[in-house]
Amino acid sequence: MPRPPSGPAAAGEAFFQFSLWGLAATGYLAVLATGRLDWPTALLAALGLAGRLLILRGWMGVPLSAGGVRLATLAYIGFYPMDVVYVSGSFLAATVRMVFFLAVVKLLTAQTGRDYLYLGILALLELLAAAVLSSSPAFLAFLVLFLALAVAARTGYEIHASAREARLRAPAGRLGWRLAAVAATLVLGTLVFGAALFVVVPRAAGAWLSRLGSPDDSVAGFSEQVSLEGVGRIEQSSSPVLRVKILEGRAGPALKWRGGALQHFDGLRWSNPAARPELLESRRGYYMVARSRELPRSSARLRYRARRLPLDSEALFLAGIPEFLSGDFQRLEVTPSGVISLPGSRWRSVVYEGTSLVDPTRPAELRTLSAEGPYPARVQANFLQLPEIDPRIRKLTRYLTEAQLSPYWRSAAIEHYLRTELGYTLELPAEQSLDPLAEFLFRRRKGHCEYFASAMTVMLRCIGIPARVATGFQGGIYNPVSHSYTVRASDAHAWVEGYMPGFGWVSFDPTPSQPAPAQGGPFHQAWLLADALETWWNEWIVQYDLARQVQLARSVQERWYQTSYEAVAGFDRAWRAARRWVTRMEENPAPVLAWLALLPAAGLALWGALGLARRARSWLVAAAAARRARRGDATARDCALLYSRALSRAGRRGFRRHASQTPREISLAAGSALFQQITDTYNRARFGEDPEARRRLPALVRSLETGGW
Repeated sequence: MPRPPSGPAAAGEAFFQFSLWGLAATGYLAVLATGRLDWPTALLAALGLAGRLLILRGWMGVPLSAGGVRLATLAYIGFYPMDVVYVSGSFLAATVRMVFFLAVVKLLTAQTGRDYLYLGILALLELLAAAVLSSSPAFLAFLVLFLALAVAARTGYEIHASAREARLRAPAGRLGWRLAAVAATLVLGTLVFGAALFVVVPRAAGAWLSRLGSPDDSVAGFSEQVSLEGVGRIEQSSSPVLRVKILEGRAGPALKWRGGALQHFDGLRWSNPAARPELLESRRGYYMVARSRELPRSSARLRYRARRLPLDSEALFLAGIPEFLSGDFQRLEVTPSGVISLPGSRWRSVVYEGTSLVDPTRPAELRTLSAEGPYPARVQANFLQLPEIDPRIRKLTRYLTEAQLSPYWRSAAIEHYLRTELGYTLELPAEQSLDPLAEFLFRRRKGHCEYFASAMTVMLRCIGIPARVATGFQGGIYNPVSHSYTVRASDAHAWVEGYMPGFGWVSFDPTPSQPAPAQGGPFHQAWLLADALETWWNEWIVQYDLARQVQLARSVQERWYQTSYEAVAGFDRAWRAARRWVTRMEENPAPVLAWLALLPAAGLALWGALGLARRARSWLVAAAAARRARRGDATARDCALLYSRALSRAGRRGFRRHASQTPREISLAAGSALFQQITDTYNRARFGEDPEARRRLPALVRSLETGGW
């Protein structure tokens, strides 16, 4: 493809084409940053962008004909339903892939105004897809860049079309930079106005698009049926799953966020039988979870606000023994195993506030509890089931507990043995055993938390103590920037809940404690800042509603009152200081008068320094213009600068010009042959674009400045 001619029309065309290419590249990068784009589509889109760049540079022709485009489009129309049903299994993923296919086709064939419009719309669809697939604050950077490139593309197209119609002959010069500055100014004004409108007008965060998601589109989470390898796999992921801000109380480093409980064990996996959940009662927006008679008599209260990221679960993760819950809920359900769930919240982000009792996890009255039963019939029926197990497990359990006199101390003995005698590892066995618990207890003697929890639950049931496996997360990383905890998938944990007669369910954790990872260095600090930015983005952008607007208005009002008070106090301090200074001057005016006498001299020195700086700058600018002129690269601005220097030298010789005079009339009135020659050369250099005149102009001006006339 031949290179376009120079001029403003060509400059506007190039600016438009590269801005449009930047639009497509921004949409592609926005989706790529979500991590949800499959590698064949990502590679195809990258090749399409590279091909478009080669076409724009004139290094490659259009590779697709009209017939080829029609054939490829018809083939993809037939492939799309199969993609939805069989390949991706997701309407959203298949649609995103189709958008990228159409974008690649337009990138390689766009030549008309209609093609350019379609390409811009496809880039916008890519950006919207990125907004649906992720709630990361990185989307804000892509949005700002997209707006800037959209304004630049539109401006460049209008300049190009107008320049071609008017057949402008002015040199392009810095047209591209000026168009970029105009686009940046318009985008900045749009963002400022949009931010003000966003703050003033509240909106409901109805994420209906999240219903289009699938398990492949969100962070993996706990399932309601897990095998012994499940938690070991999820613990190796660092994706955030829960963000918590403590509103009242103190959270310990090993605080557990319970999400589920599993009761049926078949020797390889835990699950829950189908059961009809109960509805929780709501009183003025608050749900009462635990009855007062079920709560320990001595516990610390913790109040928190949590945001659960999209998971393959409807369970809410709660700390300790939950008392109350509140949030934008239609209904809450509780299962027989004590799981609090929000129907319809799978693969959705959920924000809720809770109040729980968290400390101590084992009240002192448990240590003196000696009751052996009886257990409630419902508890016995659901939490004493066992499959056929290795006899060695029963023998080991009797050996560990035969000297203990109460269910609590028997449970504590099993917990202590598992924590101290076996090791922790995330490495899974090379081969699946037919009896993984016996393999874990007697041969391998190491495993992840679900092995420990499963082993203790089975051992408790062997001696008639009802027990279940609880799943959720433990701990989290405190971020001092956002003052919140981030719980990640690597914090996944499983522990045991045993039923103590006369008391209820009590938590036991047989998994050995692991040393906390080192937290420090520049990478950790960068992670804290990025995590705080994402927390702020989700709290004030994604979840912005009327309640957030009221909170923001109150904080602005409080800041205004504080600033007003500080301003009044500062004015009062300044007034008192001024009065003290006047008093001292009246008592001893000599030092003050001496300083006042130096002010005129300091002002003259500053004025002289500024004058020298201006003259130095003018000399440097003129010298640069003269160098460019001697090389033949002078611009119209350089020629005008050199002519202004000639007019200034003529003024020093007593010549006075009138504002209405043209350069030709000025040269005739000056009566100088050299000045007339400078004027003629200036006219040819600036308006005739004569390269030889541009090279001669600096020498003529220098002759005038050295005394010629």
